Amino acid sequence: MRKAERAVLVGIVVAVATALRWGFVATAQVQAPLRADAGQYAQYARNLVEHGVYSLATSVPPAPDSYRSPGYPWLLAACRWLAGESGWHAALLGVQVVLGAATVLLCYRLARAWLAFPPALAAAGLCAASPHLVVASGYVLTEVLAAFLATLGLWLVAGEGRARVLVGGGVLGLLALCNETLVVVALVLLWPLGRARGRGLALAFGAAALLPLLAWNLRNGSQPLARTGAERVTASISHGSYPGMVFRDPRLRGFPYHEDPEQPAFGGSWTALRDVLGRRVAADPWRYLAWYLVEKPLWLWRWDLVQGRDVLVYEVANSPYERQPVMALSHAVMRTLHGPCMALAAGAALWLAWNRRRRWPFAAQALGLVAVAGTLAYLPVIPDPRYLQPVRPVVFVLGAAGAAAVVRRLASVRSRARPAPAGVAGAGA
Repeated sequence: MRKAERAVLVGIVVAVATALRWGFVATAQVQAPLRADAGQYAQYARNLVEHGVYSLATSVPPAPDSYRSPGYPWLLAACRWLAGESGWHAALLGVQVVLGAATVLLCYRLARAWLAFPPALAAAGLCAASPHLVVASGYVLTEVLAAFLATLGLWLVAGEGRARVLVGGGVLGLLALCNETLVVVALVLLWPLGRARGRGLALAFGAAALLPLLAWNLRNGSQPLARTGAERVTASISHGSYPGMVFRDPRLRGFPYHEDPEQPAFGGSWTALRDVLGRRVAADPWRYLAWYLVEKPLWLWRWDLVQGRDVLVYEVANSPYERQPVMALSHAVMRTLHGPCMALAAGAALWLAWNRRRRWPFAAQALGLVAVAGTLAYLPVIPDPRYLQPVRPVVFVLGAAGAAAVVRRLASVRSRARPAPAGVAGAGA
């Protein structure tokens, strides 16, 4: 296939990605769009624009804090500053549509770093049609920006050239400012990068990736803070500690901490977290072992969100997935493909992450390590598939790679099983 023909096909995939995301944003009506996490991000943006202070407080003047990571609120603040109080939300959704479509293109380019054109195009197609990624464009939540930064950073690091790798490190540093847990994306690249391209470059990459987080922590340590990120971490770990995400009442599945009498003290400090969780684990160690080591990874890679319905974080009225035939079909197809794709991706990730044979390109092993590390990083908290949204393009690349490997294996088996043409067996007699 000619280069121009390949470009046309990739362009069609990106156009479809844009249409799906714009179609959702333009028609779906998110119920109370600034509730919960979204409301907190919006409040940070308001305080940044109106008071120049990074704070969640509603009082004036607001006291600075570090309860939420600053990357996404900075984007909201930029939209608020440019479009004003009445226009920032629409501007943000438009930006997220563009970032989502760009992520699809980057997914293709990342796949092409080590895969042939057909599986790379397939990975981009999965990324374009993914309802999880499509609906994310309509929420005031971090996932669209984080997925864009993760895919951009990995694509840059997978390329050649010292400057490109260092810029990629800086992009992954910005990713960590969107969600500090995702600093693992940069950290797990240090070993394969050093092995493939030298320790000096790996150390320089690590410095570039950690510099934004270091600057953020220096800011936090230079002044008294009303609330800190450590408070959110302890609460999140306590919220994710309930096996099956149920305390007593199955009707509260996904929100068991709402009926736990030991909350919020349970998640209010490291001491309380250690004491309560330690006591509960000691009372039923096998149940907790299965929850953390077996069930949580499976939950993180499943289709349905834990705190939401289907792929929806917050309820949506007039969803095109429920009334538009083409989008409904794309949802049905993606849900059908989800299980096989995740199984292939998991197999590819585990094989690439721990297979030390040097024949694998750096990009291949890097993506395997990112998928594994991203899963492990979220085991302590609620195992909601939403949290793996930033690495979902990576998962699609791994799924396409796994499918390509299966196809090659089947072709190899068939070629060996095919009988030799007549006369060949005796040709050397």
